[in-house]
Amino acid sequence: MTNTWLIYALGGGWGHLNRALSLGRIAAKERKVRIITNSPYALQINNEGCTVHWIPDKAGVSATCQQVREIILKTRYDRLIIDTFPRGLGGELADILPQLQPIPRILIHRDINPEYVTAKNLQYFVAEHYDTVIVPGDGEDLPLANLPNVRHTAPWLIRNAGELPDKISVRSHILKVDPDIKTILVCAAGKASELSLFTQLTLHLQQNFPECAVRILAANCPADIPDALWISHHPGMECLAAADVVVGGGGYNTVYECAALGVPLVAFAFERLYDRQAKRAKKAYTVNNIEEAIITVRKLLDHNLSVPSYINGATNAVHLI
Repeated sequence: MTNTWLIYALGGGWGHLNRALSLGRIAAKERKVRIITNSPYALQINNEGCTVHWIPDKAGVSATCQQVREIILKTRYDRLIIDTFPRGLGGELADILPQLQPIPRILIHRDINPEYVTAKNLQYFVAEHYDTVIVPGDGEDLPLANLPNVRHTAPWLIRNAGELPDKISVRSHILKVDPDIKTILVCAAGKASELSLFTQLTLHLQQNFPECAVRILAANCPADIPDALWISHHPGMECLAAADVVVGGGGYNTVYECAALGVPLVAFAFERLYDRQAKRAKKAYTVNNIEEAIITVRKLLDHNLSVPSYINGATNAVHLI
């Protein structure tokens, strides 16, 4: 059997793919790592030494499930790692897992909606089909955290503290702002449907804080945003580290990256089918609308940033797997 890990990281946005890359880039130093994703951003990233199997996000549920089936059943690997969805995003793993040869199967248990856990009887399914469950920093009160094979790590981050580029360099060359000016970064890493809100927010921030530099970090330049305000850079964590205040959603990467970096996050808790952003966003400054966001940003601009020093749970997770 080849020394290869296969990571299942389906799901829209950056989150699942970024978490897979956080783990995979460390593991890839000693083995091959293959990642299955349908993230629309998969073609705009540094693959961090991993091989990325991209299933187009517009492929449809049936075609996506079929491609997943072919990859998992035909690829040679000795570890199967599933991010977030034990049965697969479309339920396809429920049929695939019983067909696999006996190799270690690891579930990455990020917080998910308890109603989904109950509806699909995931307690039994995970106990039956997974050897190890790793919780990457989302706490003890998770729906499956009572299983006997659960292991906890710190949050997984795509850069260790010592790997972050110099803050002044990022401001000058990536954000293209004066290093001495307070910088507000809007992190538009969620669904495409939320880009309009982030666009309006960016324009309002620029209007309300003329003494600051305002930038929006997004995969593609939003309509109505001047090119000078738009940043496209992966990993986004390097940009967050250079900001004085970040405004974004309550997703896994945005919340834990800002927490690790010591950068205050003003967070909108968006509705998700499986993820509970409102629960995670309690670690940040939660707001409900643009007006609240502007008021909160104003209060936070006097915040003095410290030099980042944190533990990257992805390193521990590689040893656990």
